[in-house]
Amino acid sequence: MTKEEEILIAAEDEFFRNGYDATSTATIAKRAGVTHAMVNYYYRTKEQLFIKFVDTHVTCFLESIKKVMHADGDFIRIMEEAVTALFDQINLDRKFPFIVLDITRTHPELLERYRETMSTICQGSIERHSRRLAEQIRAGKIVECSMEDIYLTVIHLAVTPFLDIPFLENIAGYDKDRIERHLLSRREDMVETIRRKYLT
Repeated sequence: MTKEEEILIAAEDEFFRNGYDATSTATIAKRAGVTHAMVNYYYRTKEQLFIKFVDTHVTCFLESIKKVMHADGDFIRIMEEAVTALFDQINLDRKFPFIVLDITRTHPELLERYRETMSTICQGSIERHSRRLAEQIRAGKIVECSMEDIYLTVIHLAVTPFLDIPFLENIAGYDKDRIERHLLSRREDMVETIRRKYLT
C-alpha cells in the first residue's frame, strides 16, 4: 500500500469518527503516521482529500450496480438485483453512508458536483428503465408508481439496515454475530418488500 493510499484510509477513519468539521489534515497525518507536509503534498487541502475519498467510493458503488443499470427484462427482477447489489456494496463499505449523511447536513456544497455527474452517467439507464416501467404498468404487472419512488425505495431499503447498527450495538446490545444475522435477515426482507409494494 502506498503512502497516498494510507493517508486516504486514515482520512476515512477520521471523517467517520469525528465528522468533516472536526477533522483536519493534521489529525489525518497523525492517524496515518506521516508528516503533515506529506498529507499536503498529496492532497493540498482537506476538501481535496475529501473529494478524492468520495470519488473513490462513488466509483466502487457505480461499478457494483453497472450490470444492473444496463440490464433488460422483468422490471421487478432488475429492482431486486439493484437493491441487493447496493446492499452488498454498502456491506463492504459500512462507514461511507455515515460520512455522506454528515456532509449532506453540514457541507452539502461538497456533494453538489456529484449530482450532475450521477445524472449524466445514469441518464440513459433512467430513460430506458422509465420506458420499461411504463410498459409494465400499462400491462397491469406493476402498480402505478414513478421512477423517483422506486429509486428512493431502493436506496432506503439498502441503506437503512446499516444506519441502524450504532443503535443495535450501543442500545440494544447486539454483538457482532447478531449484527450479521440482522443484516442477512434485512437483505432477505428487501426482496419481499419490493414484491409486496410494486407487484399487482
